[in-house]
Amino acid sequence: MLAAAFLWRGINLLSALCLILVTTPAYADEHQHLHQSQSNAESSMHVLKPGEKWKTDEVVKLGMDNIRQAISVRQDDIIKGRLSTHDYHRIAIVIERNAAEIVRNCKLAKDADRAFHRVVLVDLLDGVTLMRTSKNIQAQRVGALGVLQSLRNYGKYFQHDGWSLDAVKSD
Repeated sequence: MLAAAFLWRGINLLSALCLILVTTPAYADEHQHLHQSQSNAESSMHVLKPGEKWKTDEVVKLGMDNIRQAISVRQDDIIKGRLSTHDYHRIAIVIERNAAEIVRNCKLAKDADRAFHRVVLVDLLDGVTLMRTSKNIQAQRVGALGVLQSLRNYGKYFQHDGWSLDAVKSD
C-alpha cells in the first residue's frame, strides 16, 4: 500500500513536471536558432570518440563556473531537501542570468554549440523553470537535482580544466 502511494505520488510529480516543461517557453527566443534545422543537424553532428570532449570557450567556462558556484554550495541541502522556495528562486536567478550570458556571447564551434545546447543547456533551463515556477517544493527540488545532473553532463562531455561538482567554498 505504501509503495503504491509513493508510485502514485511519483507519477503525479512526473506528470506535473512534463506539463510545466511542455508549456513553459523559457529561453525559446534566445536559442531558437539551434532548432531551425534540427533533423539535418542531427545527421551531420560530429560524434565524440571515447574520452573525447567538446571544446569550450571562456564565456562558457565563466558562466558554467558561476552556475556551479551558485548550486554546488547548496548541493547537500538540495539532496537532503532542506531548501525553501526562496532558496530555489535565488539559485535559479543566478543560473538564468549566466545561461543567458552564455547564449548571447559564446563562440563555440557549430557542433560544440549544438551539443552544448542539447546536452547541457536544455536540461539546465528545464530545471530552472521548475525551480522558479513550481508551487511544489518537491518539484523545485527535482529541478535543482536536474541542474546538478546537467552540470555532471557538462563535465563529462565538455573541456573545462578543474571542473568538479564538489562543494565550492563560499566567500
